[in-house]
Amino acid sequence: MSDSNPSAASASQRHSSDIQQLVGLLGNLMPLLLRLQSQTFEQPFRAVPGNFPMPNPVLDHQAAENMIGDMIADSLRSLSAYLEANAAQHAGLENCVSIVTQAANKFTERDFAQAFNLIYFAYRAIEAARAADPRLPLLRQASIDRTQSSIH
Repeated sequence: MSDSNPSAASASQRHSSDIQQLVGLLGNLMPLLLRLQSQTFEQPFRAVPGNFPMPNPVLDHQAAENMIGDMIADSLRSLSAYLEANAAQHAGLENCVSIVTQAANKFTERDFAQAFNLIYFAYRAIEAARAADPRLPLLRQASIDRTQSSIH
């Protein structure tokens, strides 16, 4: 069967390339975190051996899962607030709502990998909408504005 839609194939290749690049960047993050961890905790283990728990893979896994869960939850809150404030005024954001909804559902199912992936797609879709309409605020700026307005 021949490919009747070359632009769909091109988009699929870009999508695959983007994912491969993201996986590569995330793959490089873990050794850096491990190195920082060993530099930070190496000295206290030696100086005060009784006050720090020994490394425990179960606890390490739980801590990592909780950290990722918090990061995803924070991203979902930011995306939801951004879309609530901007989607009605900017047609380019309408597809982001369904992406963020899917990410929230995956988060609820504790499928953090898929939730993270969908959050990335939402960020990418927002950047595409911003490229088409420069009047759209940055996601980060909208979060800062919301925080500052709640303080005052």
